Amino acid sequence: MRSLSAADPWYNKQNAPGDEPYWRGPIWINLNYLILSGLHHYSTLSGPARERAAAVYAELRENLVGNMLDEWKRTGYLWEQYDPESGRGRRTHPFNGWSSLVLLMLAEVY
Repeated sequence: MRSLSAADPWYNKQNAPGDEPYWRGPIWINLNYLILSGLHHYSTLSGPARERAAAVYAELRENLVGNMLDEWKRTGYLWEQYDPESGRGRRTHPFNGWSSLVLLMLAEVY
C-alpha cells in the first residue's frame, strides 16, 4: 500500500530540486505492518467490517510478502522501500531494519 495516494498533489513531488520524495509515495514495510495489524484486529471482531477487514488483510499480506520474496529472489536483498508501480526494491539495501517485519507478517504476530 502506498504511503500516499497517487491522486494527492504531494505524491511524488520533490522535497527540493533534485531531492526525490522520501515518505510520499513509496511502499514502506513498517507502515504496511501497522495497517496489517489493524486489519488483523478488526477481522477478529464481530461487526459489519469483519469480513471486509479479513479480505483486505489477506490480500495485502499476500501482496507484501510475495513482492518482498520476488525482490529477494531477483536481487538477494531486502530493501528500505518498494516502488509503488513496479514493486521493485528502492533506496538502501540490504535493509534489515523494519523490512525484517516481513517475518512477523509471515508468523502473523502483531
